[in-house]
Amino acid sequence: MSFAFNRSSLLVLASVFLIACGGGNSDSGGGQVPPEPTAEKTTVIAIGDSIGNGFGIATPWPTILSGKISREMVNTSVTNERTDFGVRNIEILVNEHNPSHVFILLGTNEALRDESISNAISNLQSMVDFARSRDVVPVVGTLPPITADSAQNRRADEISRGIRRLNNAVVAEVRGALGSGETIIDGVHPNQEGQEIIANAFASVFP
Repeated sequence: MSFAFNRSSLLVLASVFLIACGGGNSDSGGGQVPPEPTAEKTTVIAIGDSIGNGFGIATPWPTILSGKISREMVNTSVTNERTDFGVRNIEILVNEHNPSHVFILLGTNEALRDESISNAISNLQSMVDFARSRDVVPVVGTLPPITADSAQNRRADEISRGIRRLNNAVVAEVRGALGSGETIIDGVHPNQEGQEIIANAFASVFP
């Protein structure tokens, strides 16, 4: 017995073969294996100064915030540090901890020392830009009032206005939440109630 194959017959046989072997892009076949879903990030970072470490007088806002948002918090707040501290360390911290968010409260020490306001704002923008480049959400707090000195408080207010204009940042209105500073106990540092207020300000912009 002999068989005569024409072009149409060959195409039909080829289609049957592909279906039987699971070829093509079928979900059930031999196409590319879909990637594993990305694990949800459960860690966040806080970068700050003595306000963020409680200055020995209160439970700091990053610790309180951790409980409010149910995320593991890495608090890297260091007394006397300024915005350049954040610029130097944000890449190291993101690489080490792979956070979903970085919460930033820096700039008070520039206001206290009459240092460059524009440089402080530029440093904060650099931190925001780096975070966004690594798919990390940057949340920047405006500065608490400084009740010890009106000139220092004006500089804190000017830095806060710059923070509100940062590109691609989520802004937490810490300064507005603290009002005229009734919870500031030494001119600079909040008491426990003030730390709670700061944590609430950050939590209010967390999804």
